Amino acid sequence: MLLLSEHALIALLWLLPAIGKPSLVRHWWLAQASAAAGALAAVLLMAVNGVQPGLLFQLLIQLLAWVILRFSVRYLSGEQGQGRYLKAIGWLLVGATLVVASRDWPTLLGGWLLTSRALHTLLTFYPSRPQAGIAARREAVASRLAELCLLLGALLITWAVGSLHFAEAAQPLAEPVRQAARALGAVLVVCCVLLKTAQLPFHGWLTQVMEAPTPVSALLHAGVVNLGGMVLIKLAPLWSVAPATAWLLTLWGGMTAGLACWVMQTRISIKLRLAWSTCAQMGFMLLECGLGQYSLALLHLVAHSIYKAHAFLSSGSQVRTTIRQPASVLASSAWRHLASGIAGTALLVLSLQAWSHALAHPLQPPLLLVVIIGLGLAPLCQRLHGCVLALTLCQVYLLLHSLFASLQTDHAGAPLLCQALVALFFAALYLLQGWLARHPGHGLSQRLYALAFGGLYLDEWWVRATLRSRLALPGNPTLSGAQGGPPS
Repeated sequence: MLLLSEHALIALLWLLPAIGKPSLVRHWWLAQASAAAGALAAVLLMAVNGVQPGLLFQLLIQLLAWVILRFSVRYLSGEQGQGRYLKAIGWLLVGATLVVASRDWPTLLGGWLLTSRALHTLLTFYPSRPQAGIAARREAVASRLAELCLLLGALLITWAVGSLHFAEAAQPLAEPVRQAARALGAVLVVCCVLLKTAQLPFHGWLTQVMEAPTPVSALLHAGVVNLGGMVLIKLAPLWSVAPATAWLLTLWGGMTAGLACWVMQTRISIKLRLAWSTCAQMGFMLLECGLGQYSLALLHLVAHSIYKAHAFLSSGSQVRTTIRQPASVLASSAWRHLASGIAGTALLVLSLQAWSHALAHPLQPPLLLVVIIGLGLAPLCQRLHGCVLALTLCQVYLLLHSLFASLQTDHAGAPLLCQALVALFFAALYLLQGWLARHPGHGLSQRLYALAFGGLYLDEWWVRATLRSRLALPGNPTLSGAQGGPPS
């Protein structure tokens, strides 16, 4: 049974554009009014109940919907199917609201089913485009598999704990059989999130949905994909009693984050770079959850949503922006590359020590996160003014981390062995990146570039598995067409 909550009003608001049949002008006005009213309702609820992760994410979704709808009015001007577009947006926001508001398994499953069905309609906004249909089919296959994992996991957990509610999913269990059933159910739910967040090698549907209108891409990357992270945060106590999930999230998320970043660097298409960036960002968010850093994961989701919405909606001006950017600097020497990585990590460690004396509850991010973020600051640390900027970014990061730490409780995460494996992986990638920059003409560099340019060919088997039945029919696109032709 669906639990009525403070979010129910927001879901009801989105039913107005979803089921109504007004004139086109009134339909646009109704959809934008629903978004504005939903955002206002979230603000009022936070004023009454305090700032909570669910309400914060709800506010973010409503604001993103309002901005995307405002953008869509002009973007889709003169297009056929605007009414269908608005109804699908309405149903998608109803589903997303239910996912965020869910307190039991039926509500979560129903919300995700509704979101996926509405997304399918949006992805096929141009039904005459074969690539749009193929991408939508691939998304549907991935979503059905994810929802099957969620259903089986929910059934196992419900049988183990005797309740449909999330609040009781982590209660102590005496019987080993029920403990094992809950652990297996938790792993299946994590597998659902891996599929929903487009983790390698199930990423192909996300990187091939560029035939949809730009506002749909913005809503997908800034909102829909992020729902998986919100579910992980919501079920944080469950993962703490199922240690296998920490290993799964940390290893899979870390590998996806590193490899997707590598592939992204070879892309020329702006939207494809953003799509691979989303895969990497979601992988890093899963890594944070695997480490038990749910406050950081919440911060990551909010920042990623805002960034991706802006990036997609402004993608048309990126060519002009790129032309104005200065040319990239020459590759640094091996010692300088290594020193900049050490300097970035040292700046973060020193900042953490300084903040530990100023806070009543010091921030204690795992060593793995310190290493990854420090290596991310390394390019800035090759110049003195860059070091100043890196130090400033450390303070901004720690300030935001401390604010979000008051909203979400962290839990124990992956063991040190798991963290060490991922840390070695990222360190190796960092050193490899420096070597490739210094030896672009080397035979190994050329082979690795071709491998990354092809997306590591991880998507080949998934394409054949999901599209074999359609490709066998006369008149359907060829396999090369299903894969989107040569890499962009």
